[in-house]
Amino acid sequence: WQPIIDHIDSKFEDYLNSESRVNRRQMPDSRIHCCLYFIAPSGHGLKPLDIEFMKRLHEKVNVIPLIAKADTLTPEECQQFKKQMLMNSSCMEAHPAFSSAIRQLR
Repeated sequence: WQPIIDHIDSKFEDYLNSESRVNRRQMPDSRIHCCLYFIAPSGHGLKPLDIEFMKRLHEKVNVIPLIAKADTLTPEECQQFKKQMLMNSSCMEAHPAFSSAIRQLR
């Protein structure tokens, strides 16, 4: 995750430097505002790597967890996968950044 965080930081720093100049010129906003985090529908829920990555990344950008290939799952399978994610995310629930997302899954 460090290369991703470094990239986000560099985009933010570039934008800040251009805004801090005396002679500002119009510069496109190339900052990263959101990260779509795709979770593999393996049936095992969130892996420790997924949890750690989202915890570190949420301090920099908004993280939206998505179930990858959810359109290939039946509604029952999708609901079961969400429940499995909830069971594995008990350590995330205490974290304020994830509590609202977990409530939405319920």
